[in-house]
Amino acid sequence: MTTIKNIIFDLCGPIITLDIELMNRRFHDFGVTVEKPYQLLRENGLTKKYEAGLISTQLFTEMVRVILQHPLYYTQIIEAWNTVIADFPDSHIALLQRLKGKYKTFLLSNSDETNAAYFRAYMKQRAGFDILNDCFDDVFFSCDLHDRKPSPAVFQHIVDKHHLTPSETLVIDDCKAHCEGAASIGLQTHWLQAHQDICDLTYWYF
Repeated sequence: MTTIKNIIFDLCGPIITLDIELMNRRFHDFGVTVEKPYQLLRENGLTKKYEAGLISTQLFTEMVRVILQHPLYYTQIIEAWNTVIADFPDSHIALLQRLKGKYKTFLLSNSDETNAAYFRAYMKQRAGFDILNDCFDDVFFSCDLHDRKPSPAVFQHIVDKHHLTPSETLVIDDCKAHCEGAASIGLQTHWLQAHQDICDLTYWYF
């Protein structure tokens, strides 16, 4: 294996843990009667469009009301949408601090503008410092790129912007399709399995 000099991390799964049921329960608290609100929004293609920055937050919230068939307030939708983080372990904070300086590190997340802003604020508060700015050379959210993984173009954008050598760049993601998109342009990949933690990869790569 070629020596790793650069690491592109996925955010949700590898670094922070999400629990969609937290969101579903918050929607239910606000009176939504659909059993699985998030899953229904996803099935209607709304989440992918929002993550890719193809629709505004205003239009997103309007469509949420239509799909969930409930007259939710704007603030209720935003609150429910951000009620999704289950954990951001201390061990992950420590690992990211340790890797900074040893590697060029990047974050690439399929996140809409509402979640992206919330993730930034939450992680800063949880870590006690601006961890995204301090521990990564650059941070990329799909809503800003107007494209989302597994499109090879989003990975190519990072490679081109930072003049990375693909064979020296490792992508860590918990989605097989995303890893396949990265591998298609020559990047090394690690598909993080459900039973694995990024700290376990210390013995493999770091």
